[in-house]
Amino acid sequence: MARPLAPASALAVILALALALYAPSAALAQLKWGVRPVLKTPSPAGSLSGIAWDTAPDTIPDRVAADRASAEGGQAEAQFVLGARHLEGQGLPRDEALARVWLGRAAEQQHAGAQRLLAVLHTKGLGGPVDMAEAARLLLLSATQGNALAQFDLAEVWATGQAGAVDREEALRWYRASGTQGNAEALYRAGMLLLSDPAVRKSDAEAHDLLQLAARRGHPKAMYNVSTLLSQGRGAKRDPVAAARYCRLAAGLGVAEAQCALGLLLLRGEGVLQDREEGLRWLRLAVVSGSAQAKAQLAVAEAEVRGHGNLAEATRQLKQAAQAGDAKARLHLGTLYVSGAGGLPRDPVMAYVWLELAAQGGESLAAIHREALVKTMSRADLARAGEQMRALTPQPVD
Repeated sequence: MARPLAPASALAVILALALALYAPSAALAQLKWGVRPVLKTPSPAGSLSGIAWDTAPDTIPDRVAADRASAEGGQAEAQFVLGARHLEGQGLPRDEALARVWLGRAAEQQHAGAQRLLAVLHTKGLGGPVDMAEAARLLLLSATQGNALAQFDLAEVWATGQAGAVDREEALRWYRASGTQGNAEALYRAGMLLLSDPAVRKSDAEAHDLLQLAARRGHPKAMYNVSTLLSQGRGAKRDPVAAARYCRLAAGLGVAEAQCALGLLLLRGEGVLQDREEGLRWLRLAVVSGSAQAKAQLAVAEAEVRGHGNLAEATRQLKQAAQAGDAKARLHLGTLYVSGAGGLPRDPVMAYVWLELAAQGGESLAAIHREALVKTMSRADLARAGEQMRALTPQPVD
């Protein structure tokens, strides 16, 4: 016979069940993975060095004096800290030129943190001129010593061409390296490069794994992209229920695309119990969050759910915008044809046409939907879609 739970254990179970049933999605993520989701926000002032400063007023003078004595004695760590103090105004007057001097001395002694922070100064032109070549050199020295921040920064340099050349494979290498040390943003960027960048050798399975690791470290957009992959069966077995779960977590953390996608899942009952009113609520939240796709979706969905005569007009306006060249309208129209919503028939050929046009217009999400659709189409359907693409000349609807 099972032993009864101790009062404290029983209370813990009750609280966990209550959290799962009633808590917002951020709390669900914490319960599911044991981590608190951390939204990516701009770094606050004074955080470039990554040092957690002791700001107790009575201890600062002694600490500064000790740092200065050690730095002048040639101790690399103290030189790094003294340079960071000058850069961030921690116990010393803010002086970016002096920061360069002390960080330079530490960097010459192969201090990885100093090399990385000095590279930031060269990148931003703090305390001296911008010098991207020197910044890249310093980042490489720091990154090869295993500094996760330098590895991420070096990946950014290669991904964006800041040092004069773009090399996405090299960027992927350093994102991976930083990600292995727990950098969720690096894991996310590596996954997205593998998933969507034509210049990078594609691997949906590795993309899924990297994005899932980032999601488990609380990265909201990674949660949304894992949801997309699971719903399409890309890189992992198709799992609509798990896809909806990841989508709800991302939506609760404020990802507008996830709020829109969750609204559509609820409207269709895909991976979740159908709840049209709740679906409309999430679409409205996505509109407030700035999703142009949700705005177009909402007009059609409200007309469809309410059953009034505006459905045909809403769909007509969407077609008009799509035919006039609006890429987001084309994306939305394509997704309606995929599912047979908004009063339109389920038509994979027309869905492909509009998703392809949206992708050509720069909508990366359209390309993802199109690739998933292709897996369900016959050769005859693909041939017809190609004919439609060749024959189509966008014209405004009368």
